[in-house]
Formats: sequence, structure tokens, C-alpha cells
Amino acid sequence: MNNFNERRDSTRIDLNNIDGFFRQCDIATSSCSSDLDITILNISPCGMKLKLNSEEDLTKLDLNTEVFIRGCIFNDRIGFLSSQKAVAVWKEESLVGLRFTPELDFDEPALRKMMISH
Repeated sequence: MNNFNERRDSTRIDLNNIDGFFRQCDIATSSCSSDLDITILNISPCGMKLKLNSEEDLTKLDLNTEVFIRGCIFNDRIGFLSSQKAVAVWKEESLVGLRFTPELDFDEPALRKMMISH
């Protein structure tokens, strides 16, 4: 299991070159009964940085909250995230860092190749 420094050292793939529509997902949390609308900002095999798209959702996702990613826009680049579990490890205003539990089955080069626009 990665410790904090190993996770922080992992290479992140910036998704700014992918249209925002294709980076949107819904996540379900154990702490509230509604889904939260997010946009993925960057990703690595260990986790991802996201933006909460609704002001109402800022108080619904606390640190150490377990989340279930669902409702991703399904395409050949990020649809694989549907059904992935994660935990919130940091939060700063509308930005949140999630650690995948378990980590993705892809190494960084394979993940990077999946993110290339076709």
C-alpha cells in the first residue's frame, strides 16, 4: 500500500486537453443520499484530483469519506472509472483529492495512452 509520499510522487496526467463534458462523473458517498457532480482535473493509477461542480456539494464530502464513482461519461478514455471506489484524502474549497481503493490496474504509461484524444 502506498504511503502519502509515494502517492504524491506518482505521475499525474493532466486532463485539460479533454473536453470538460468528457471529464464529468457522479460520485456516491456514504455520508449523503445524493450523488455529487464532479469534473476530473488530473489522474494517476493511485488517485485523482477533482472539482466539485456544485456549491451545495462542498459540505457533503468530508475527509476520509469513502466514495463510489459512477455515472462517468462513457467513452474509450475515462469510462473505465465507473464502479471504482476511492477515499477523500484532502480537500481545499471545491478541490478534492481521492485515493483509489484499490489502485487502478493500469500503470502510468498505459493510463497515459488511454487519455490520448483520438
